[in-house]
Amino acid sequence: MSATKKITKDMIVDAALEIFRAEGFDAVTSRRVAFKLGCSTQPIYFEYKNMDELKNDIVKKVVGQLNEIFSSVSNEGKEEPDEFVYRSFGLSFLKFVQADPFVFRQIYIVDGKIGRQVDNLRMPIILDILENKYGYKKETALAIHKMASCSLMGMAVFVSSGYKKISEDEMQKNLGILFASICSVYGPPPKLMKIEKFRNHFEKLMTSLKK
Repeated sequence: MSATKKITKDMIVDAALEIFRAEGFDAVTSRRVAFKLGCSTQPIYFEYKNMDELKNDIVKKVVGQLNEIFSSVSNEGKEEPDEFVYRSFGLSFLKFVQADPFVFRQIYIVDGKIGRQVDNLRMPIILDILENKYGYKKETALAIHKMASCSLMGMAVFVSSGYKKISEDEMQKNLGILFASICSVYGPPPKLMKIEKFRNHFEKLMTSLKK
C-alpha cells in the first residue's frame, strides 16, 4: 500500500457495502474488503475489532439509505399532517425494494435477523409518526405497525421477485387500502380526525372499501 494512501472508516464501509450489494453478507470478509481497497487487512482491524462490527455499520448504512428515500417521498414538510406520512414510509420501503431487490432478499429473506435489526433501528421514526402525528397510544401504534408490516412484506416480496411490475400509483393505492383496513380494526388516527380535510378524505376511503 502506498504510504500516502490513508484508508478511512468510511472507505472501508463503502467497499464492504459494494461487496454486500453484489454478493451478500457471506462474501464480506476482511481479505475481500482489503483487496477492493488495495491495502492489507491492517487498516480494517485498526477500525474494527471484528467483522461483525463492520457488518453492523453496513446495516446502518442501509438504514440511512432507507431513511433518505423516506425523506424524499414523504410530505412531512407540509403544514397539515395526514395519513400519507405513514403511507410514505411504506412507499419508501417498496421503492427501496424495487431499486435493490438483491439487498432486500439478503436482509429480509436470507437472514431475517438482519431485517429485524434494520426495523429496530427505524422504529423510533415509526412510533413518532403513529404516536405523535396520529395520536395513537404506544401499544396500539406497535400493533398497527406489526399488522402493516406483514402486508407490506408480502408486497415487497412480490416487487422483488420481478413477477409483475407495479407502478408507484399502484403502490400508493394498495398502501392506502392497507391503511384504511387497519383503521377498521384499530380505529382512525385520533389527531387527524380533528382535521376536516383529512376526515373527509378518510370517510371517502372507507366508503370505497365497502363497494
